[in-house]
Amino acid sequence: MKLIPLTLLTTALPCFALAQELTTHGNFRHMMHTGATDGTIALDTLSAPSAWGVGATAGLRGEVLMRDGAVLVSRGDDPQARVTPPDAGEKAVILAFGTVADWQSVEIPHDMAPDRLTHFIEMQAQALGLDPAGGFPIRVQGSFPQLVWHVVTGEAPSHRGQSGLGGGNGGGHANSQSGMNLYDEAGASGEIVGVYTGAALEGIASHPGERLHLHFVSADGARSGHVDKIVIPAGATLLLPSVRQAAAHDPAMHGAAPVLHEGGQSAFAAIQEITAALMADPATDWSKVDIETLRQHLIDMDNVTLRADVDSKVIDGGARFLVTSTDPAVISSIRVMVPAHVATMNGAEGWTMQAEEIESGAIMTVTGPDEARIRGLGFIGLMTVGMHHQTHHLALASGQNPHAH
Repeated sequence: MKLIPLTLLTTALPCFALAQELTTHGNFRHMMHTGATDGTIALDTLSAPSAWGVGATAGLRGEVLMRDGAVLVSRGDDPQARVTPPDAGEKAVILAFGTVADWQSVEIPHDMAPDRLTHFIEMQAQALGLDPAGGFPIRVQGSFPQLVWHVVTGEAPSHRGQSGLGGGNGGGHANSQSGMNLYDEAGASGEIVGVYTGAALEGIASHPGERLHLHFVSADGARSGHVDKIVIPAGATLLLPSVRQAAAHDPAMHGAAPVLHEGGQSAFAAIQEITAALMADPATDWSKVDIETLRQHLIDMDNVTLRADVDSKVIDGGARFLVTSTDPAVISSIRVMVPAHVATMNGAEGWTMQAEEIESGAIMTVTGPDEARIRGLGFIGLMTVGMHHQTHHLALASGQNPHAH
């Protein structure tokens, strides 16, 4: 490794293999809606060299961990949460994994809860040349000042919660299908192994509304389970798949016919991506799908990106941007986009973001650490920060419409 600075029938729920190398079996959202926990893939015969991933066993009787191709299970009937190879015939109800031959490391700059870690991973993926659309495995190494994790038991859940060696009920990922042994181990050292799902596999390979599915592995590698709560501290090491390995295995980079990705004009391609995600999810409620609302949102994005006038002013701690137009349609788009982005991204990267509507558009003010970066990014650069746009596009197309027309 290089370190650089629910009946879930297999026929009904096929294996998804989307962008990058992330492969999933089963579907979180479908399992939660139906309560069915049948197996989707055999674990004892699974061969996936250099694979890293996480999941849960059929019947929700335990947790699944894949480390460098080794398939391991921690079961709810073991209060120690020790990992062992799968039993003969044992299956997973949920499993997400990807092959990683080489890793690149990034130091965590400040303490992060999972939502901030998600944003940080998305920014690093963009910077490193990883495609975040379909997801990839991740690892984090360090000592974790807040850490609550669990192993499902397959037994009826208790309203009072169960506790494991660490004590406490921990909160986090309540499960209506299974009880769980909970472990509150603040300060524990070890490794987080997990997957970043991207927009397409959110709610399929992870809990709905989350893009990280994380398992804790103790420092000695003997114990493991699903993470409920965690703080990733400053100085911890984030490991992401190396882009070098993609180049080594991509024939398009060795003179072969190129792999085609572009669906045409950019708005068309964005709609195509969301449509593909909806069609890949068997839990999609087509009675609520509204692609036209997404199209109108993309018109707003086009107006703000290409047709708005922007006057930038340096202020103490950052910059202020006067975003205006004389075109009523563009003014409307500015008033939709700017306040919505500020509401979503305020606090990201430690920045304070404010928005104010004015007659001809809006004013966006951004202050915080690294003033030069704020000013260098400018208005439109700051508008692109974060991968929440993809989540928002999927929400709009699915019939959830928080701030569109």
